[in-house]
Amino acid sequence: MSEKQGIVLTKKKAIALAAIALLLVIGGVMLGMQLVNQNEPSISAVTPDLDENALDWEGEIPIEQGDKEQGGIAIPGYKVIGLKADQREQQVNFYNPQVNDCYFVISLLLEDGTELWKSKLIAPGKGLYEIELNQTLPAGTYENSILKYECFAMDDNLSELNGGEVQLTLEVV
Repeated sequence: MSEKQGIVLTKKKAIALAAIALLLVIGGVMLGMQLVNQNEPSISAVTPDLDENALDWEGEIPIEQGDKEQGGIAIPGYKVIGLKADQREQQVNFYNPQVNDCYFVISLLLEDGTELWKSKLIAPGKGLYEIELNQTLPAGTYENSILKYECFAMDDNLSELNGGEVQLTLEVV
């Protein structure tokens, strides 16, 4: 008579052990992926929604407001902007000065708050030469229009900073 040494596994026990081993492997893989993702910045932090039409700025530079020596944000100022009547596509001179360390979102508004146009994020040293208005404007002078600047930190959260508004006249011809 011979004695059996060791553990005898039934088919049920073998399947149960295989299932436990599989669950441990899957759990380990998921834990590893989670640890790797905690150490990597999120995609939105790496690739903010930059305005694809913003180019390296080579245009004329209007009056800038803001004191960079005091840690302020340089905001381009305009007194008058000329637009073409009854046309959505417009030639402009909007930019974010190279000296800034923040993104701009620029909006063009009528006096009553009607939004004519809004950009995506514009990096420092970038600007727009052409925009498309949300609506056309008939010929005329639109006093007390606003060029609104929203400023965002160049960090993972795109934290909102102080912005500014420039009151101007739109001359539509």
